[in-house]
Amino acid sequence: MLEWLKPNFQNYVDGEMYRINPNGRRVIELMDELEAPDMRPADMPFLARSKKILLVSHYAPSFTHAGGLRLRDLYAEIRRANPDLQIDLYSASHPAIDGDLSGLSEIFTNQYFDEPGQLSIDSFQMQSGERTPYDVVDFQFHEAGRLAKSFAPLTRRSLFTPMESIARSYYDLTAAKLKMDNFVSLSDIYGLIQSTLDELKIMRSVDCTVCVSDADAKFLRRLTPWLRVDHISTGLSPYEFEDQLKPEFEPRSVDSKKQRLVFAAYFGSDTNVVGLKWYLNEVHPKVLSECPDYNLLVVGRGDLTAIKAEDHEGVTFVGEVPYLSPILEQAKAGLVLALHGSGFRGKINQYAVCGVPTISTTLGVTGLCYTAGEDIIIADTAIDFATACVRLLVDNETTSRLALSARATALENYRWQSSSDKISQLYGL
Repeated sequence: MLEWLKPNFQNYVDGEMYRINPNGRRVIELMDELEAPDMRPADMPFLARSKKILLVSHYAPSFTHAGGLRLRDLYAEIRRANPDLQIDLYSASHPAIDGDLSGLSEIFTNQYFDEPGQLSIDSFQMQSGERTPYDVVDFQFHEAGRLAKSFAPLTRRSLFTPMESIARSYYDLTAAKLKMDNFVSLSDIYGLIQSTLDELKIMRSVDCTVCVSDADAKFLRRLTPWLRVDHISTGLSPYEFEDQLKPEFEPRSVDSKKQRLVFAAYFGSDTNVVGLKWYLNEVHPKVLSECPDYNLLVVGRGDLTAIKAEDHEGVTFVGEVPYLSPILEQAKAGLVLALHGSGFRGKINQYAVCGVPTISTTLGVTGLCYTAGEDIIIADTAIDFATACVRLLVDNETTSRLALSARATALENYRWQSSSDKISQLYGL
């Protein structure tokens, strides 16, 4: 890989000229980052049980977006198991995104906020008065991770959760372009270099990188085998799915449902918008021709004005809803339309716990515990995806079988309690 990274483009071949070009400097910097000792990370056991934890996050623990809900659920689980632990929060404030933050005082001992882009060790210490180190400082999202070095005086152990590995996401996107077009531009290459470099710098400044998916963790381990990388799967939220998480919950029968599919996602994400466009243009017409009375429910926050203007037949744009379960339970199947990107695929688990099977691309189910044909259907071409949609709309026996198996898989593997040992290990609890 290092040989591949050496610049050999025409405008750089004259002596050392590439070193004064910003892109050339990034290549050299990335090469230096990757020139690490041939060693494996050593275990770093806690000397004593953690008494103080600080969460530093670019987004607040919130009900209104997937990353915020994951944080709220994770720290609610930590609080539930450790009622006397001091847990402090330092977060950027995004009122339009965060929504209602009531109830945080039940989880966090102290809360401190700053404007986006204004998080700093100086501001935190000015607000909190803290001068003694925390046992764990947990940096969530890349924007917070870039503060890890400056927070070192307040840190005994540091964790970084990228939510989505930008290195893997950019790598997958560049690889897909190369496969499709047999060509990638210099801007694609340097974008890959810059995104990888940014992530590696953060990873080297913390004690452990904690991914939200096993797929992200495996990618980063291959890239940096000398650094500590782990993962904590995203559990199903007890706030959103309290009833559905009860073993005695009985999902709505497939026979009682109309011919509906659902795509629930956050449409501030390019991954989800691209996936929806692909489905509406390539898959939806095929399904509609076979099932004229079928309807697609598009659910979630984000601006879809341009797509709505296309006036697709048989599509209902529901928008953002306070609770997903009443909408999900109406559908015969849920869709995951991941064509690129990484991060966590929590919607598969949310569909499943409501008794709704999923039709997903291969990328969408990567790293999860579902098995094609047993509790999920995987399809990657427009024809295969449309065929799967039609099958689950008309074959109630198959749909019911998949739904039952998917719910069992979700309950067994994707409760927060399933990760309690890993959480205790990483946070020193």
